Amino acid sequence: MILKMLEKGLVSKKKLLLEYYKKLELSDNQALIILMIMYLNDQTRKMTTPNLLANYLNLTSEQIENELEILAEKDLIEIKTDFIDFSNLFNKIALLVNNTFLIEQHIDFFNNLEKNLLFNLSENQKLQILDLLKTSINKEQILQITTNKKISSFIDLLKEIELFLKSSNKLMQFDWLDDQNV
Repeated sequence: MILKMLEKGLVSKKKLLLEYYKKLELSDNQALIILMIMYLNDQTRKMTTPNLLANYLNLTSEQIENELEILAEKDLIEIKTDFIDFSNLFNKIALLVNNTFLIEQHIDFFNNLEKNLLFNLSENQKLQILDLLKTSINKEQILQITTNKKISSFIDLLKEIELFLKSSNKLMQFDWLDDQNV
């Protein structure tokens, strides 16, 4: 959804970059170089070179080249003959935006869950829990598991969930009260 909004120009790429560049582990210089390239491309419609960028930034052309190489190695940009392609960068930012939105939709659940745990969940751990919620367990069951036990790590939480799922699956196999299995 965010990708379509970016394509239509409804969301500012520059604002998204400024908001999420730290989560992509970009340095301030790398973010500034990207922003300056975008600005100069909008103004001149020509290939922006490190020498041209050095005129606008407090960096040498060699430093700019090094930063661009790092961005290319991280697969965030693709340097072509007549332009620099930022599509991978903005695809990764869009993924970050979507993940943040998913977590925000379940913020009350995660707040309650973290009250029961002896540690705070990282963003990736929250996303893993959301994946589990889609397939095998529900929020109430996870909260029940964490209320009854003192869980001090994410690995322990996953083990407890696995144990819960194994025991509940066995109970479902031998549900004598369910006449539909006969």
